[in-house]
Amino acid sequence: MGGKPYKDWEEVKKDIKKWNNINIGCIFFAALCLIGGVASETLDVDLSIAPLTFYLLAIFLAVISIAPHISVVALKSWFGVESERKNK
Repeated sequence: MGGKPYKDWEEVKKDIKKWNNINIGCIFFAALCLIGGVASETLDVDLSIAPLTFYLLAIFLAVISIAPHISVVALKSWFGVESERKNK
């Protein structure tokens, strides 16, 4: 949420899309790390790092994805509140 005031609602919609895509990307990579950890542990494949490292990386990415998700929720809430004020 860049710290700048929004001039119109199109900028808000663009920021919602941007933060949502970042959130989905973090969750996607967290799922890939989780799958990699499970696969390397069950198949006894050496992927040059330990399965525990994959799990920790998945947890880290899942926690990092909270920040963009909060931004999306806040922007959607703000957009909804302002659109309700315009309708009255």
